[in-house]
Amino acid sequence: MQYIFIVNSNIHKRRKKALEKAIAALPSDLKNHSKVFYTDHPNHAEELAVTNSEKYGSECIIFACGGDGTIHEIANALAFRNSPMAVIPLGTGNDFARTLYPKEIYKDPLSVLKKLESPMIRSIDLFRIDSYDFMGNHLPAWSRYSLNVASMGLDTLVQAKAKRMVEKHPKSFFYRKHAYSIAAVSCLLNGWRFTMDYSIELENGEMIEKKNVNYSLVSICNGRYYGSGFCPAPGADVDDGVLDVCIVDHMSRAKAFSQLMKYKKGKHIGQKGFSFYRSTSGIFTSLNSNMQMQGNYDGEDFFGHKVRYEIIPSAIQMAFFTE
Repeated sequence: MQYIFIVNSNIHKRRKKALEKAIAALPSDLKNHSKVFYTDHPNHAEELAVTNSEKYGSECIIFACGGDGTIHEIANALAFRNSPMAVIPLGTGNDFARTLYPKEIYKDPLSVLKKLESPMIRSIDLFRIDSYDFMGNHLPAWSRYSLNVASMGLDTLVQAKAKRMVEKHPKSFFYRKHAYSIAAVSCLLNGWRFTMDYSIELENGEMIEKKNVNYSLVSICNGRYYGSGFCPAPGADVDDGVLDVCIVDHMSRAKAFSQLMKYKKGKHIGQKGFSFYRSTSGIFTSLNSNMQMQGNYDGEDFFGHKVRYEIIPSAIQMAFFTE
């Protein structure tokens, strides 16, 4: 078995050095079958994953060593291939890993390297986001597979603002840790309003259709967490063939903070103002012809006047190291 480590070069230097040290300390038989690659341009992680998958096929495990953006790239590269991927969470949010691993591994991600010879490989789900403009034209640049969570609305505005903070202060641990919370307060003070139509197919085949809906945010969840620990779908399972979709009603700024704290802690299920669906596909359409919906999948931005999603069961091989 070949072990391919694709490392996001932008991770913290301390984490990068710790990873390099841990790989160097592997037993010689494992180290000789390990290769480390560093990204040096956008989408490089995806390119490296494709190259190594084509070379080694099922005889390799490709590790995403970074945050959710790195995982997103590699998941898109390995969808429907027979090379399993694995995750060593070394980024800022590391939200998908919160679903993937028990707390002891999430808190000590390099412990995965002690278990390289005993992976448990199984298929898990992806979902597809397809974006369209006002005329109905497909937007391939903003259409991708997602492994974790896609969302639209207030939280995407918050994320965009948080990204700008981190980019402005790239060496600040404080901003890397607290940017999302600071951005959330800023967006709450400024206010928002989003309106859409939607149709949702439930897991039993029933269709739910609603018109002229004022909303604050929408989350489409394969995993349970995003946004550095927000928990929109506490019961989500990555291999059940179903997506957990949460729609949060429009709310006043005065009410938003308390409601979003419920949402963050996963205590919003069944509460007034939150609609929750177990779904296999659906469509969201903006009612403002001059404004596309702004969203993100696994933390990466997308836009579209109309956004369609669909679960793709068992679309990717994942290696677990939990025993």
